[in-house]
Amino acid sequence: MKPGKPWSPWQCVAVGELFCCAFAALFISGCALGRAKVEGQLMADKNSTTRNQGVLEHYHVGFPDILAIEVAGKKALTGHYLVGVDGSIELAEYGKLRVDGSTPGEVARLISKEIGIAQRDVRVGVEEYRSQVVFLFGQVIGWQRAVPYQGQETVLDLLQRVGGIAPGAEPDEVFVVRTHLEDGKRQEVFHVHLRSIVLKKDESSNVRLLPYDQIFVGETRQARVERCIPPWFRPVYQAIWKTNP
Repeated sequence: MKPGKPWSPWQCVAVGELFCCAFAALFISGCALGRAKVEGQLMADKNSTTRNQGVLEHYHVGFPDILAIEVAGKKALTGHYLVGVDGSIELAEYGKLRVDGSTPGEVARLISKEIGIAQRDVRVGVEEYRSQVVFLFGQVIGWQRAVPYQGQETVLDLLQRVGGIAPGAEPDEVFVVRTHLEDGKRQEVFHVHLRSIVLKKDESSNVRLLPYDQIFVGETRQARVERCIPPWFRPVYQAIWKTNP
């Protein structure tokens, strides 16, 4: 094009699109760096015992959970027990013992009372969690699925347990939906600020989960912007953000 000659309409459109794409990339770059830091630190304290202390002990067992029971001095009673449809376990010669709705500690007390020994000599744990679930949707490792419920753990603990969030996840768009189907109350929606929980140690939105809660993890701006980028520039964008299909 000669100096002083005005641009053709298609040249203006092409340059405009290029500037828009460049601006979009710069706009979301800061968010991407923050998200990467969240992803990196999300699993850092996976084995923390302080935040989730006591959760497993307050789990309420039910059909078809499997319990691990150890009774001191009574080897025949030590083993794995399936909670039956009627909410009971078969306790050898002592017959059926109703345990559904009880915590592991309460089950230990029921067993000690039934067989006539001290409660300290009975240990009860949950070998397999089968009776209740929570539901994961969106940008999580393993995609959407039902996950065994293991007590009132926090959203962060659950995400750590399932392997973390996917590369396309947006930490500021995590929600917990509590339907209250069993008690007939109004549905509740909680906004979980995962970025603040992980980076600022702000636990105020780190909801403790109940059975059948639904956890939704949204997608990043990169994924949404990519759908608006012209096809000719999309391969470059995908290479930059490593979003190639």
